Amino acid sequence: MNTALYYFSGTGNSLSVARSINNQLEGSELLPIVGCLKQKPIKVNAQRVGIIFPLHFMTVPRIVREFLKEAQFVNAEYIFAVVTGLNPKIGNALSQIEKYLNKAGVKFNAGYFIPMVAAHFPYVKLSKIKEPQKLYQEAQDKVLKISESILQLKNEFDKEAAVFGDLKLLVSKKQEHKESFLSVGEGCIRCGYCMQVCPFQNIRLNGKQVEWLDNCHQCLACLHFCSRSVIEYKKLSIGKPRKHHPSVSLNDIALQRQIP
Repeated sequence: MNTALYYFSGTGNSLSVARSINNQLEGSELLPIVGCLKQKPIKVNAQRVGIIFPLHFMTVPRIVREFLKEAQFVNAEYIFAVVTGLNPKIGNALSQIEKYLNKAGVKFNAGYFIPMVAAHFPYVKLSKIKEPQKLYQEAQDKVLKISESILQLKNEFDKEAAVFGDLKLLVSKKQEHKESFLSVGEGCIRCGYCMQVCPFQNIRLNGKQVEWLDNCHQCLACLHFCSRSVIEYKKLSIGKPRKHHPSVSLNDIALQRQIP
């Protein structure tokens, strides 16, 4: 059974998980959602399909929702999703994925959550993560278990705590295109890292200014990969640690823009 793993990642957590699953499944292909959306129609020809992404505002990121609206699942026999985040079960990501797949006329077979070192942190007070390497190892251990379940085509779901149901999607929509939430503090050296890393090419350097355009998905890649940690999300990020997955580089995130 051939496998296609569609992923979106802002700070590397979901990409690291997608890579690990890809290594466990023979004949698997790793495909960036951002790049796939540049070619329409999107025909998903694989028999086994994975969708891997971070939790954004307690729900599915906008780019993933756009992908699911466009995707045509031609030969899918088994579809699974893996959600990463600080506490990815708090939200309605899996139930939203199921709704989109139902509209597409295909069955959602399995869904999993993998807690990771926090990266997408708006509106959440975070302390410094203790023993991040332990958390990364626990994530890798769960990836191996998930991969085994996928190989066995198990129908199973981690339980999510979707207390407020569709309110999560409403909160997410209210954050879309909020470029004004992002700003650059003192100490910017105009290195261009933010412009280079943005999966949506939504940042430009204009003289001494860093400017966000009108297609911000608030993945916060720019904030976490900033070479001087001077990009802020309103006042909510001040004093908080910047985190991106240690195995994922700025270039890895930027490569999502390429058409596969």
